[in-house]
Amino acid sequence: MSKKKRGLYLIDEILDYKQYNGQKYYLVKWQGYNNRDCTWEKPEKIPNLAQFLHQFEEKVKTFGSNFYHIENDQPPQLEDFIGAPTLSKQNQCQQQSEQINKLQNQINELKSEIDLMRKYQNNIVQLIQTSQQNSKCLQPNLQQDSEIIQESSSEQSQKYTEIKSQTEGGFEFGDQLEKIGQAVQTKEKREKMYYVLWQKRSNGIITKNRWVNSEYLMKNDIKSLCYYLQKKLQ
Repeated sequence: MSKKKRGLYLIDEILDYKQYNGQKYYLVKWQGYNNRDCTWEKPEKIPNLAQFLHQFEEKVKTFGSNFYHIENDQPPQLEDFIGAPTLSKQNQCQQQSEQINKLQNQINELKSEIDLMRKYQNNIVQLIQTSQQNSKCLQPNLQQDSEIIQESSSEQSQKYTEIKSQTEGGFEFGDQLEKIGQAVQTKEKREKMYYVLWQKRSNGIITKNRWVNSEYLMKNDIKSLCYYLQKKLQ
């Protein structure tokens, strides 16, 4: 009913009361009007409040707190009447806030990992540059080094042939990365692990996929790892 005209009407009874932010409100039913026309009023706006409260308490004792509930004739909710968010809306806002915080934490973790990879990449570049500078200062015995290199190459070739026959995939076996399937974080060490899929070998052997850590990928294929993390941030 219109608040401007409510002074012209008589109070029939009090149906309910609630408290919001420390302020009490009473659900007032007006004489000659349905429940849907009830209004929520502050105590100071209700004359003879003690008398109406006594009648309300007696009805609650006799019929229960839902004595005024009538199908298709429900009074307005306090939150709607005073323009406050309902409990369901508050819960929904809280859930959305928690989801946003969770996503923000995941984004921060990915950013930290990208920063770590960039730092690792810079260290590799510095090592390469240092190695190139040192190589210019060295004057090795070519014949002796040639024999050592030939012997080492023969041993490495034999080891590589033995490793190649294995079905487990890995950069150390000469395999190429197909893609990164997914990523998880271990609970104990809180270490990031990635499930990698390998390309089919030239000899037709299909290698087994495996879980590897960030350091393994940064050392062997940092570009693929950066690409995967950037896709996750999009």
